[in-house]
Amino acid sequence: MAAQPSRSDRRELVRERAFTAAGVTAAVALVTTIVLFLLELFVTSRSSRAAFGWSFLWHSEWNPVTEKFGALPMIVGTLVTGFGALLISTPFALGIAIFLADYAGKKVSEPVKYLISLLGGLPSVIFGLWGLFVLVPLVSKFEVWFGKLVGSEALVASGTTGVGLLAAILLLAIMILPFSASLILESLLVVPTELKEGALALGATKWDTIQNVELPYVRKSTVGALVLSLGRALGETMAVTMVIGNGMKMPRSLFDPANTLASAIANQFLEATSPVYIASLIQLGLILFVISIIINIAARIILRRGVQQ
Repeated sequence: MAAQPSRSDRRELVRERAFTAAGVTAAVALVTTIVLFLLELFVTSRSSRAAFGWSFLWHSEWNPVTEKFGALPMIVGTLVTGFGALLISTPFALGIAIFLADYAGKKVSEPVKYLISLLGGLPSVIFGLWGLFVLVPLVSKFEVWFGKLVGSEALVASGTTGVGLLAAILLLAIMILPFSASLILESLLVVPTELKEGALALGATKWDTIQNVELPYVRKSTVGALVLSLGRALGETMAVTMVIGNGMKMPRSLFDPANTLASAIANQFLEATSPVYIASLIQLGLILFVISIIINIAARIILRRGVQQ
């Protein structure tokens, strides 16, 4: 005859079933929320799709007066600022992570880690104000110098105001730097000590060990971290809105005022009056949502493969 479970075993079984049910419910609720968000954006933007169709993606005219809208300038602005910021911040993020993981002692690394976390937790409006009063004047001076260097005013289409794509790229690079550096650092810290000590025992220098052992080991995790940083850069709103210039035309250079999908929505949604205008702005949000989902899925796949290896 099988032994009856004790009272404590029954309580543990009840707790386990309750925890499992709660976890499943939370997972289903999360997926349902994402699907509902996507569905709501899709439904509320239907009048824009009916008016412009797929051409909304590649038309560059944005005219609320004539109610002709195209998302291409905002898509270009979003991708240029996001990938530009990632390109600039990646070498610095790698350098900071390698320094803290392999060169800095505990007395140095702990305060630096705290400062990185503090910088990453600042509200975006603080970055925007700093960019507006510090970064934009510096970019304006660079525009003047660059214009004199090349001798062509066409390359400096926005004059010397300093606002534009370049200011937004630099500000985003600073904003995502703490995020990407922290993620890369966490990957480097889990590299097995045996691998590093084995390479050093065979006569490799510390840099040889970093280059040939550590970085290949965390390659896919690092790529995943950078993709997650890119997703954050593409969706940034307030700070970008304050320094990008909010131009609705296709930018011809990095000095031109531009717009991203997020900044265009933030700037114009309260001013939109006609149904097609509102639906077009909502469709910008739908495009940004789809881009963010694609980037996050790609990052999760890369991270999962990196952990498996």
